[in-house]
Amino acid sequence: MPVVWMPKISTGNDQIDQDHKYLIALFNSVELAISKPENLKFLPVFFRQLVDYTREHFDREETIQLKIRYPHYAEHKIEHQQIVEHLEKLYLEVQQVVGSSAAKTAPEEISAKLNNEIISLAREWILDHLIKTDGKMAVFLRKHPQDLS
Repeated sequence: MPVVWMPKISTGNDQIDQDHKYLIALFNSVELAISKPENLKFLPVFFRQLVDYTREHFDREETIQLKIRYPHYAEHKIEHQQIVEHLEKLYLEVQQVVGSSAAKTAPEEISAKLNNEIISLAREWILDHLIKTDGKMAVFLRKHPQDLS
């Protein structure tokens, strides 16, 4: 089931909200690749894009946090590091499962394995981080202009 952007998860910062919308779109591409066995071959590319853009987004978000002197910057940055490490591990698993299993296992079985073991974990951090952690930051961001550039 795709993740849908809702105004209630807006942070009040244009750059961060645009990044979040794009991250959701990338995540939905990953889910789509898993849901259709014929698209499974695209999964490593989509997942790599998700990992790379997440890293870029976190850099931008942390820069904004420093600009507004966000009091929870240090713990937020640690959470970002943990998420990126987790995504990198998931990416390696995606490569292994799609690459090595493709010749031996039916695409439907691969999709089921990836959906259950990997995507549920990625979905959990995306929703958890966007709604809870960035939701706390939104209170501080709304005291500043939407465009901090």
